[in-house]
Amino acid sequence: MHVDTSVYAFEKEVPLHDYQRASVARAEAMAQYSSQPRMCLYYKTGAGKTRTALACVRAMGKEIVLIVAPPTTHSLWEQTARDMGFSTVTTMSHAKFRQPDTKLSRLQPLVIDEFHMLGGYKAAGFKKLEKIAAHLGAPLIICSATPNYNDVDRCYCIQRITDRRATEGGYLSFIYKHCDTEVNPFGHVPRVKGFTSYPDAASFLADLPNVEYIEDDLVYDIEDVELELHVPEELVTLGVDRRRHKMVGSLIERKHTVIDHMLRTEENFLEPDVEDTLLQVIKDSPTPVLVFAVHKAVAMAAVNSLIDAKYVALGVHGQMSKTAKNQAIEDFKVGRMNALVGTQTLATGTDGLDKVCDTLVILDDTEDGAMRRQLVGRIMPRGHATTTSHSNRVVRIVATPSVRS
Repeated sequence: MHVDTSVYAFEKEVPLHDYQRASVARAEAMAQYSSQPRMCLYYKTGAGKTRTALACVRAMGKEIVLIVAPPTTHSLWEQTARDMGFSTVTTMSHAKFRQPDTKLSRLQPLVIDEFHMLGGYKAAGFKKLEKIAAHLGAPLIICSATPNYNDVDRCYCIQRITDRRATEGGYLSFIYKHCDTEVNPFGHVPRVKGFTSYPDAASFLADLPNVEYIEDDLVYDIEDVELELHVPEELVTLGVDRRRHKMVGSLIERKHTVIDHMLRTEENFLEPDVEDTLLQVIKDSPTPVLVFAVHKAVAMAAVNSLIDAKYVALGVHGQMSKTAKNQAIEDFKVGRMNALVGTQTLATGTDGLDKVCDTLVILDDTEDGAMRRQLVGRIMPRGHATTTSHSNRVVRIVATPSVRS
């Protein structure tokens, strides 16, 4: 099948940037000499992995596709695929893919979005894909944003899927070949100190033959608002959580409980100083505001505070149904609310928010730098060149506990 690589036929409905078109042309060329084309789109957040992945499959001459992606993105994948001329489009979640009774056709092209969600080389999701990739007689495209790949395990997983012959011998052979190691006194797998010939994981991945790399060059600042917030002395010293009428069982649980007491009242509203900060940002923002909290309870408290202040706001979290979550996101996109509040479900696979929102408030931060970068990317300019100046604003609450009797 011949495709004009200067302008593909499907671009009448779904136009591509030049860098996307270059990736598609390489995919098309790959299909000319291989019955099992494999590619990774190692793109920065907002660079258009959805369009590029589907365009790669379409340029290879395929009109059917199975897409494994977060449920909140299924409607976008399906619509984009239809616009590109796919006759059959099937979507499923990563959880559904991992189930033992989920079977796939050996002839159906496969796209895995947010590839890192299948887990590392020991995880069930990755092991299942590893077996499928060995026998799939159709294109396989894996993709995820660049911040998610920052360790050796992830690099091995990508190369294992995209270039199986280069990883014969498995993970141990991979790290002995590419990494500096030291003895691990607690196991037979040595500790990895870093890559031998590359400064970091990004550089290693960018140099792989079947990886299409778009550098994460976005420049942005986070405005930290430092607040000293009260925490009961008995919680800090004795581990007594009177809200839940129990003793805190571990240091990790105590940490999360302290955060909950600092940010949220017993009546399930934000603490006054936190609430005032959020309301001021929303008042100053010319567009609807995206609000993030890593803890669901804090997110729902923020919704209550906003509604109490006469703002239109909704919350989204991982326990919501796909339908309810998608409806809330669509309502935000069309301007029906002042704020959309959510947990990590906002960071992964929630596209199109940048068209209506240029302000993000991080009420309750995550320790996962990759997730934070993806979250920030939801409100930042789209496309290849994003280093130019922009007015997008990221405000983060930095809470310090103040013990009270």
